[in-house]
Amino acid sequence: MRILKKGIAVIGVLCLALLVVSAFAPVPADAKTVKLRVAHEMPENHPYHLGSVKFGELVKERTNGRIEVVVYPSGQLGKQKQLAEMVAAGQLDACLVWQGILEGYDPDAGVICLPFIFDDWEHTWTVIDGEIGKKVFKPVENKGIKVLTVFNNGLYNIVSRIPVKSPEDMKGVKLRVQPSAVFVETGEMLGAVVTPMAFGEVYSALQLGAVDAEIQGPINVRKSKHFEVANYTCANHMAFLLEPVLMSAKKFYSFSEEDQKILEESAHEAAVWQRKIAEEADVVDTQFLKDNGMNYYEPDRQVWRAAMMPMYDKHPEWKETIDQIKALSNK
Repeated sequence: MRILKKGIAVIGVLCLALLVVSAFAPVPADAKTVKLRVAHEMPENHPYHLGSVKFGELVKERTNGRIEVVVYPSGQLGKQKQLAEMVAAGQLDACLVWQGILEGYDPDAGVICLPFIFDDWEHTWTVIDGEIGKKVFKPVENKGIKVLTVFNNGLYNIVSRIPVKSPEDMKGVKLRVQPSAVFVETGEMLGAVVTPMAFGEVYSALQLGAVDAEIQGPINVRKSKHFEVANYTCANHMAFLLEPVLMSAKKFYSFSEEDQKILEESAHEAAVWQRKIAEEADVVDTQFLKDNGMNYYEPDRQVWRAAMMPMYDKHPEWKETIDQIKALSNK
C-alpha cells in the first residue's frame, strides 16, 4: 500500500511538471488557427480589398498559419459606420473606414479631414506615418479602436451630374458628403445643400437626382459605377483621403507582444504596397472615366483652396496640429 501511494504521488508530480512545461511550450504547428475577420465596403477589385488580402498573406506567413485573416468585402457585414461600431464593441476584429468615421470617437481626428490639409501623397504619408499620425489616432484606443495602419483612399474631387467649375457653382447644389462634421462644414461653406450619406446609397441618390454632386475619387467612381449617373468631374484635388485599418483594441491586446508586432508590421507593409497600387489605379481609372464620357475640368486649384481656407479659422483648437502638418510640407 505504501509503495502504491508513493507511485501515485510520483505520477502526480510528473503530471504537474508536464502541465507547467506545456503551458510555456511553443504553439504546435497543428494548433487551432485564430481567424481575424476584416470587413470593408468596396468590391473585390478595389485597392482596399487587395491591400486587405496582402495583409492576410503576410500575417499568415509570419505566424506559420496560426493567425488567418478572412476578408469580407462589398459591405457584407455592414456599412462603414456600422463596421467601426462593431470593431469598437469587440464584435468584429477589424475593418477599413475613411478617416472621417473617427470623428465620432474623437472630434480632434477631424483635423486630417480639412480640405487641402495635405499637398500630395508624399506629404500625406510623412504626416500620417509619423508622430502627428500617432497623436491623432491614439485617443480612439480609449473607445476600443486600435489603428493598425492607413491605406490610400484616393485623390478626391467634385463629381457631379451638372457642370461645376468654380466654388461659386456650388451654391445651391445638392451635395452628398461623407458622414463627417468637417465635410458637412466644408460643403456648407461653399453654399451647397449638404446631405451626409453612406457610400452605398450614393449611386441611387445621383440616379434619382436626390443629390447633384459628391466629393469623390476616380477609383470609387469607376469601381462603383458612379460614372453611369454623374459625368462631370471638377479636378480640384481638395482631399488626399485616407482609409485607416481599425482593429478591436481588446482583440489586438489579447495577442502576445510578438504577435502584436507581427500584426502592426504586416499591416504597415501591406499599406505601403496598397498605397502604390491605389496611386496607379487613380491614374488608370481617371483615364477610364475620360474614355467613357466623363467630362473633366482642371480648375485653378488656388481659387478653390482660398474658398475653403475659412474652415481653418473655425477650428482654432487645431492650429498647433495644422502648423505641424504644414511644417512637414515639401512645397
